[in-house]
Amino acid sequence: MALKQLMIAKKIEQRKALLNELLEKENELKTRSEELEKAIEEAQTEEEVATVEEEVEKLEEEQKELNEKKSKLEGEIAELEGELEQLNSKEPKNNERGKEAMPKHQKRVNQQEYFTREVEEFYSELRSRLKMRANGQVLPPGEAGAELVIPDKVVNRIRDRIGDYTTLYPLVDKITAGGRVKLILDVDTGEATWLDQRGALPESDDSALTAVEFDGFKVGRVVYIDNSLLEDSIINLDDYLTKRIARSIAKALDKAILKGEGAAQKQPEGIIPKLPQENLVTAAPKYEELIPLLGLIDTGEDASGEIVAIVHRQTYYAKLATLSLHVNAEGKDVVMLPNLAQPNFLGLRVVFNNYMPKDAILFGVLDKYTLVERENTRIDMSGHYKFREDQTAVRGVGRYDGKPVMPQAFVLVTLQDEAPAGA
Repeated sequence: MALKQLMIAKKIEQRKALLNELLEKENELKTRSEELEKAIEEAQTEEEVATVEEEVEKLEEEQKELNEKKSKLEGEIAELEGELEQLNSKEPKNNERGKEAMPKHQKRVNQQEYFTREVEEFYSELRSRLKMRANGQVLPPGEAGAELVIPDKVVNRIRDRIGDYTTLYPLVDKITAGGRVKLILDVDTGEATWLDQRGALPESDDSALTAVEFDGFKVGRVVYIDNSLLEDSIINLDDYLTKRIARSIAKALDKAILKGEGAAQKQPEGIIPKLPQENLVTAAPKYEELIPLLGLIDTGEDASGEIVAIVHRQTYYAKLATLSLHVNAEGKDVVMLPNLAQPNFLGLRVVFNNYMPKDAILFGVLDKYTLVERENTRIDMSGHYKFREDQTAVRGVGRYDGKPVMPQAFVLVTLQDEAPAGA
């Protein structure tokens, strides 16, 4: 590690030690506060009440001073850690393969490349508006409730983080589109036409094309920001905001991909509600009954795409993982034990999703589900404000639509235990 990085690390260590001392003092102040509460109840004479009141004022002053020191130290630590992270990101990596193997949520944002002037101006404006709202001020005409369009870098970071918190979103076919109008996309995967090198392509009847119409339904989340964060570094505010918006949108998308109720409810269409009747089956949790059901998956002439098994986590461990546990008469395992770290079903990838019904498996090729993302993700000021908790709110909004363009590519199996003999 370079000398400058060592120096910054030392400063961080020193400030964390000071912060720990302040936290210990804060615990002492809490103890004194509890003692004063008892003293207030026990005070009888005016002199005793005056003495307690004096102690309360003294305690409040100490608490205020401690909070200021604590906030300052936390800000300095965050700035130093950001600076150290920037320096570390510039160092050459010895193991690029290891870096690529890291899960998304462990990857670090290159602060120098990410926090451009556009991103900093966005957060400065956001913080300015939030402070005005937190102080009870009325925003200038035209700004009250006005949208703040998120810079592309922040939008991309939110999209990356959506992938960290969802299991289905990374696997479906995604199309990014601008504007607000409806889209009509040709999702046909039929074969191309062979013809003479000087020949002209035949004009096909439009009705023969697999054209699907997509809208752009809003999905959003009100995020409450503690007002103390407004005094914190932009790095921490960005991390807090992008993480919470991404996580909430990710959960909504996963649920919509599986169970979306369609345009009537201003939602994407889910896979399960659109399944043809012949692809809704019931079977016992046995290999000999489950394996033939994979033959119901129909992707037409297109044989590409990975079949995955989507299950509720509890269903996998209760019903599927135990299928491969077979012991012979000598008490020895005769098949490979289930890989609990990387769940699979006879080699098919198992994807956990807790929006799936329990005691059911959805087999399918997820790239036969198309999700349209609109580009204009935004943040706007919300009318919600939690005065008692000293929090201000913003609203993160995205626009999506999705449909299973080939519902026959999915099979929902309801697992039903066999009735006991003689029942």
